[in-house]
Formats: sequence, structure tokens, C-alpha cells
Amino acid sequence: MPHAGSPTHARRPAAVTILAALQLLSAAAFALLFVGLLAVGPAALEDLTGAAAAGVDDAIDLEIGVVAVLVGGLCVATLASGILLLRMRQLGWTITMLLAGLGLASSLYLWWAQGSTLTIPVMVQVVTVFYLNQRQVRVAFGISRRRASDTFDLARG
Repeated sequence: MPHAGSPTHARRPAAVTILAALQLLSAAAFALLFVGLLAVGPAALEDLTGAAAAGVDDAIDLEIGVVAVLVGGLCVATLASGILLLRMRQLGWTITMLLAGLGLASSLYLWWAQGSTLTIPVMVQVVTVFYLNQRQVRVAFGISRRRASDTFDLARG
């Protein structure tokens, strides 16, 4: 079992701890939203839209169900990424990068479709992607890119 002084034990950079804390806070926010959707989602949406009068209860329930599943999935993914980042696991790095990419893609879509987006979350996602792709951070997580010359040498035998 590696100990703190061994070369196989990666020291966690402070910024990774901050990113992990942000992921855990996001997971808590998704959990609250998930509970809210399950508790008052259909009734609140019907009150806001007047859907009950229009007779589209089944469509509203399906929509709330789909949103609840998506929010629950995001909650689990962000919780896992936060924990795995704290433990300096490659999977945590990968999940965090995927979530940041998903967030950036959805922000880009909202900007394109509605003409506005939330600036602070976009900036956090951009900083996350740039920071996690720094060489020393990738090395700390055990992620490295093979150089073209290494691949060529392996192919030649």
C-alpha cells in the first residue's frame, strides 16, 4: 500500500480540492432540485402553466419524470466526480471533464436558442477544462498523452 512519501502516491493540488468541493456543492444543489421535482413538481408546473385545465396531465407527468431522471443522474455523476477527484482517481477526472463538456454544450445551445446564458457557470466550466488539461494535473491523475514518435516506435516493434 503506497504511503504519502512514495512516488506512486500523487499529492492532490489545492485547485483539485476546490474543483472537488464545487462538484460536491453542485451535487447537493442537484439533490435539492431532484427532491423538489419529486415533491411538488407536477402540482407546481400545473399551477404555473394551467395545464390541468387543458387536460394534459399525462404529458406534464412524463415531462417531470424525464427531468427528474436527468437531474437525478446529474446528481449522482457530480457526486461521484467530486469524491473521485478528492481521491485523485482517473475516473473522477474523466467524469468531471464530461460534465464540464456537457455544461458547456448546453450553455452554448441556450445561448444560440435564447440569446443568453449564465456567465458564472460557463466560466467555472471553462476554467475546469483548462486546469484539468494542464500537464502536471494530468500526470497527477495518471493521464498522459502519447507522443507521435512513441506510437511510431511501438508500431515498428
